[in-house]
Amino acid sequence: MTKKIKFIITFILFILIALIIYLKFINIHKINIPTITLSGKNIITLYQGQTYKEPGYKATDPKDGDITDKVKINNQISTDKTGTYELIYTVVNSKGEIAKAHRFIKVIENKTPFYKDEYDKIDNQTRGWWSNNKLDGKRPSGGADINELKKYNAFFMGPDEKVLYLTFDEGGLETYVKEIVDVLNQNNVKATFFLCRKFIEENADLIKKMAETGHTIANHTSHHLNMPELATKENFNKYIQEIKEVEETYYKITGQNMEKVYRDPRGEWSYRDLQIMKDLGYKSYFYSADYLDYKEDVSKEKALNELTKRVHNGAIYLMHPKNKGNYLALDTFIKNMKKQGYRFDLVKNIK
Repeated sequence: MTKKIKFIITFILFILIALIIYLKFINIHKINIPTITLSGKNIITLYQGQTYKEPGYKATDPKDGDITDKVKINNQISTDKTGTYELIYTVVNSKGEIAKAHRFIKVIENKTPFYKDEYDKIDNQTRGWWSNNKLDGKRPSGGADINELKKYNAFFMGPDEKVLYLTFDEGGLETYVKEIVDVLNQNNVKATFFLCRKFIEENADLIKKMAETGHTIANHTSHHLNMPELATKENFNKYIQEIKEVEETYYKITGQNMEKVYRDPRGEWSYRDLQIMKDLGYKSYFYSADYLDYKEDVSKEKALNELTKRVHNGAIYLMHPKNKGNYLALDTFIKNMKKQGYRFDLVKNIK
């Protein structure tokens, strides 16, 4: 073996020994510094608006032991906005040595509604809507404080002005909606019709005409159910289905998205129900003027009398179009109110 070869072999052995010593030094140093171990995934995806829940972490140090309580998290997540957010976990041991860990939170657009944990904290008691209209021309109170309702984008009365809002609730198929629409159009008055899926589906031509002439086709659910009963985590998919089926049916007929205007069936509502509808982009509308028109065969004279004596500034009228009396009285009522200086508007314009 030549001297040259011996030199090369010796040099290689020297390098290997030095490398082994260096690696041992690095490992020993690593053992002596604190570490942070993250639970769960290092990359977490949330829907926009969803609450972030920390999966957990643990910090340990060879000399200090468990130092998890000393971990600090730089948390600047805003789930209201889409984007990628970085969480930085930092811990310092008694020697001042620092360890860090990183987790990334991806917030994406929420296209599928989900049940939020905070809904559980909102009152879900089913309430029946009422209005203490005293027939004295004064603005009445209702089933909830008008200012409290505004927090949920809900209204039962318009502004204190000489403006009236005509709304019609359809719960079945045998109605005078077509005749009512004709009267409204003849008087250049727009109204809001809270309709269920089946009525929209079976009256496609009428629905198109109503939309074209400026009336609001509003969501009254698919099957006219008690919505607070569905405003739970277990029944949430059914809740959403009740709303989406109406939207989809309206879109198939008109090629347009439905207005985000809503009324609970049978006046049965809850604060949680209102919050969910608000999160779905809807405004909810109750009423401040109504009478028992759905329990009897109302004559034109009775309907006109009942509607007239309940008038007040900003009144939202609830009428059921299955009674012929409402249809027959409508033309005279509109003309009389206009003579008294009232104008008519759509509830969607209430702010």
